[in-house]
Amino acid sequence: MTIRSTDMQVLIQRVGDVARIQQTQQQEQSNRQQEFINQINQQKEKDSKTTNKPIKPESAHINDKEEKKNKKNKRKKEKNKKENDEKKENKEELVSEKGNNIDVKI
Repeated sequence: MTIRSTDMQVLIQRVGDVARIQQTQQQEQSNRQQEFINQINQQKEKDSKTTNKPIKPESAHINDKEEKKNKKNKRKKEKNKKENDEKKENKEELVSEKGNNIDVKI
C-alpha cells in the first residue's frame, strides 16, 4: 500500500495537531499532579501548626481523677499528722508521769 503525496500532506499536518494535543494532555496531567502535591503540602503544614485539643468530657474526667487523688493524699497527710500528734501527746504524758511516783519494794 502506497501513500499518495496529497495524503502525505494531510498526514503531516495531522501529526503536528496530534503532537500538540498529546503535549497539552501531558501538561494538564502534570499541572493536576502539581496542584494535588501543593494541596497535600498545605494540609500537612496546617496540621503541623494546629494542636489536638482534648474533648471536654475527657479533660473533665482527667481533672476529676486528679482532684480525687489530691483529696485522698490530703486526707492521708491529715490522718498521719493527727496520729503523730496523738503519739507525741501520749509520749509527753508518759514522760510527765514517770517522775511523779516512786515504787518501793521490800
